[in-house]
Amino acid sequence: MALKLPAVEAANVAIQSIGCGYDISLDLRLKYCKGGLFSDGSLSSNSTSNQNRLIEIDESEGRDIVLPGGLLIPNVPKSIKCDKGERTRFRSDVLTFQQMSEQFNQALSLTGKIPSGLFNAMFEFSGGWQKDASSTKTLAFEGMFISLYTVALEKSQILLSDHVKKAVPSSWEPASLARLIEIFGTHVIVGVNMGGKDVIYMKQQYASPLQSVEVQKRLEAMADKRFLNVDGQCGSSSEHFSHKDKYDIGGERVRFADTSPSSSYSSKENLVSIYKRRGGRDYKNLTHHEWLHSVQLEPDVITMSFIPITSLLNGVPGSGYLSHAINLYLRYFKVTIEIFLKIEKELKGVHKYVDDVKANALLPLNKLEVLDVQCRLGTFVPASVRIYLDHFPLLPITNEDAIKANTAIYAKPIQL
Repeated sequence: MALKLPAVEAANVAIQSIGCGYDISLDLRLKYCKGGLFSDGSLSSNSTSNQNRLIEIDESEGRDIVLPGGLLIPNVPKSIKCDKGERTRFRSDVLTFQQMSEQFNQALSLTGKIPSGLFNAMFEFSGGWQKDASSTKTLAFEGMFISLYTVALEKSQILLSDHVKKAVPSSWEPASLARLIEIFGTHVIVGVNMGGKDVIYMKQQYASPLQSVEVQKRLEAMADKRFLNVDGQCGSSSEHFSHKDKYDIGGERVRFADTSPSSSYSSKENLVSIYKRRGGRDYKNLTHHEWLHSVQLEPDVITMSFIPITSLLNGVPGSGYLSHAINLYLRYFKVTIEIFLKIEKELKGVHKYVDDVKANALLPLNKLEVLDVQCRLGTFVPASVRIYLDHFPLLPITNEDAIKANTAIYAKPIQL
C-alpha cells in the first residue's frame, strides 16, 4: 500500500531520499528508502539529517525552490537539481520476459537482465524469475505518465560516505555482508521522478495462441477506451509511439466510461490484463479524468534512478566480496531468512539442518522455497515437509545432509 503524503511533504521526502540506499529487489516506494526516513510507516523526525544518506551532500548552503503547483521547498542542497516534468502516453512493444525486464532496468539506470522489484510488482510476478519467465510468452504495457517534477543529484557530487566504506568487511564474512545489504541496500538513489501513472500491463502466457500483433491490438483497444478524450484525440495509432507534452492537465477532458477491475483474465486467449495506478487518489471507482486531476494533490514516485553501491567502492578492501554478495542476493532475493526462522519454529525435524545451513550460508543470500508444507502454525509434521533448495556454490548440500535432516530435502545447485 502506498504511503499517501500531501504534495509538499511528498516533495520533501523525495528530496531527502536522494543519496539514500535502496534495495532494488523491492517495488519503488518512498517508504522503502534505507536510512530511517520512515519509522513505523510515518516520516521520521530526524529525516532531515544527512546521516541517512550514503552519499556526501553539502547541506550548508541550501536554497529555496518552487516546484510545479507553486510548492515552495526551502533549504534544498545546491547539488540537488529540480526539473519540470511532462505528460506522456507511452505504448511499449510486445516483448519477451527478458527484453521487458531489460527495458525496465534501463529506465531505472540499471544494468543486467535480472528483474527489478518494480518489474515484478507491475506485472504481478512472484519474484522467482526463472519460473515466471518459463510461463510467460510476451509482455506489453501502455499508460499515461504524469511527471510533475524530477529531483536528481549532480553527477559530479556522487561520493560515498566514509561510514559506508568502513562497514564493508575486508574478507568473505557472510553475516556481515548480509547485514550490510539489509542496512544500506544494493544501490544508491540519485534521481526521483514524482507524479502519477495510470497503466495497463498485459502478460501473455505460453498457452496463448495469439500472435504479437494481435496482443498489441488488444492492448491498444483497451488503452484507447481508457485514455482517449471525448473527441477521440490522444493518439490511436497502432504503431509504437510516445506522445509527450509539457505538463498541463488543467484543460484535459479525459475519461474512462467503464470502471475496470484491477486485473482481468481471458481464459480463452490466456491473456492477463493488469491495471495499475500510482499517485493521485487510489479510489477504484475514479475515472481516468478524475484521477488525473488528483495527481498534483497526492503525487507519488513514478520512477527512480540508481547507481550500484559497489561502483563507488573502488580501492576499498572487500568491495569484490560485497559485489559478489549483492549479485547473489538480487539473483535469489525471493526468499530470505524469515523462511529459515519459520522452519525452525514449526518443524522440529529440520532444526539441526537449518543450524548447519546458517553456519555455512550467506543469509539472506540464498533461495529456499517451500513447495509443500503440510502443517499449520503450532502443528509439527516434519515427515511431510518437502523443501526445494536452489543454491549457489557457497553452501555444499549432499544427499547425506538430507538424510541426516530426517526429512525430504531436495537440493539442486545452480550454475552462476
